Amino acid sequence: MAAQRMKSDSVYLDYNASAPLRASVLARLRAWPANPANPSSVHSFGRKARGEVEDSRAQVAALVGVDPTQVFFNSGATEANNTVLSAFAGQRVLVSAIEHPSILEAAPQAERIPVTPEGLVDLSAIESLIKTGAPPALICLMWVNNETGVIQPVLDVLTLARRCNAALHIDAAQAAGRIPIDMGLLGADFLTLSAHKIGGLPGSGALVLGSCQPPPVFLRGGGQEKQARAGTENVPGIVAFGVAACEAREGLGSYARLSVLRDSLESRVEAVTPSVRFFGRAAPRVANTSLLALPGLTSQTALMHMDLEGVAISSGSACSSGVVKPSPTLRAMGISEDLASCALRVSMGWDTTGEDIDRFLTAFETMTNRLKTRGARAI
Repeated sequence: MAAQRMKSDSVYLDYNASAPLRASVLARLRAWPANPANPSSVHSFGRKARGEVEDSRAQVAALVGVDPTQVFFNSGATEANNTVLSAFAGQRVLVSAIEHPSILEAAPQAERIPVTPEGLVDLSAIESLIKTGAPPALICLMWVNNETGVIQPVLDVLTLARRCNAALHIDAAQAAGRIPIDMGLLGADFLTLSAHKIGGLPGSGALVLGSCQPPPVFLRGGGQEKQARAGTENVPGIVAFGVAACEAREGLGSYARLSVLRDSLESRVEAVTPSVRFFGRAAPRVANTSLLALPGLTSQTALMHMDLEGVAISSGSACSSGVVKPSPTLRAMGISEDLASCALRVSMGWDTTGEDIDRFLTAFETMTNRLKTRGARAI
């Protein structure tokens, strides 16, 4: 089922920041009862709420190929990432240099794994780090980068992690609903998810454990989530997460069609401005993401122009309190600060159409023509 469209006079191409609520999620929430529902209560209202939570747990588990007992609900991938890292405090941890801030800032002491110019984690660097010093206890890797859309070689990293008995933590917030996930086949120890990346509500997510992992505790003070995450469950958010997980799983087969729209967008942008740079283009990417830059056109200027034309895109990660600044991911890929300051991310979703891409290209060409007329350099 298609998501509810944004305003008819606007185009939303920022799914990696937050996807629109799916129409099925909205329908389910509109039917939500007004009665209070604490899943820990023993009366009929509480038992019904508990049933809703467990149904949703099974739906999320099916999305990532695990048993429902391995899914622990929380407020999202940021909390889940912090939960995992807190369990490894004081131990040697390796993280890729292009991780989400909820990894990098939660473990500032962690050793950074460099990436290639195409944004792929450097496997030889991991081997070198493993051989240097004490064996790492944990390796953290974002499966799909939120800025470039590059798909990381998680199976290769898992092989390296197992050689030194390190646990592997996968941030799958941008992978869910975009590529198939079978955590049982993957064999990772921890995997994190956010509902709003797949059309659910913000403020809901999950930490998924490998089959033999005990749950790390982040919030104490109650018996919820098998005493692993205290606090009354966000039942509407969890139910919305379950509905979105079902649709994301069912829509995987058709998601690849977005690569046609992405490739069309990129070739048409090149025709308008041959100086454009694309990042991660030669690496495996998810179908919905394109990260580009026009030398001399800053992200902030471009975002304002596009927004005035009714097109919503971003400069990359949306986790910097609305501040437009050079992409840390691009800097880690060896891109200069000047060019990184020009990055624009276009991210599509299940509701994106060819007409949306036409609107983007019209607005983009209008913007570049205006800037050329004003003599902006290098456009």
